Amino acid sequence: MPQREARFTVNAPPEELWRFIRDFESLCTCIPGVERIAVVDERTVDLTVKEKVGVVPLIVDLRAQIDSEDAPHRLHATARAEHLTMAIDVSLQATAAGTELLTLFDVKGEGQLKAIVDRLFERRATERTAQFADSLQQRFGAVSAAAPPPAQVPGGWLVRLWRRLLEWFRPQGS
Repeated sequence: MPQREARFTVNAPPEELWRFIRDFESLCTCIPGVERIAVVDERTVDLTVKEKVGVVPLIVDLRAQIDSEDAPHRLHATARAEHLTMAIDVSLQATAAGTELLTLFDVKGEGQLKAIVDRLFERRATERTAQFADSLQQRFGAVSAAAPPPAQVPGGWLVRLWRRLLEWFRPQGS
């Protein structure tokens, strides 16, 4: 089961960051690939996420549900789709710089698409984590992300820089 942990220091007190995390619509604006959100109730949301596999778009409809929470410290949620289950653990800890946000994702591909889901998660997790951190930085100000080990960043900083430049110059609507 692919797993990814990430730590960020967010320039906001824990209570403010908690309110943001618990507001599905606000939170999903920072999650890469989310194209549609429908809040079912205060603990459940339906999402449509789009990810490219080569040139082919993979569109996944997920139902995410908060299973347990201890505001403003911890939250455990589960997101399910036809071929995957994702366990999500979030912890918040006050620091001198704001709030340390620790996330742990366990992704389990299922059925015929298991290998594709697992490989896609392994390939894109570091990039999507960095994009999420960038979104938080825009929202809350300074954010520092713990650098992933070099083995998790294929091609290193030069590839990330090149991808960022391509995103900036990509025509709108493509």
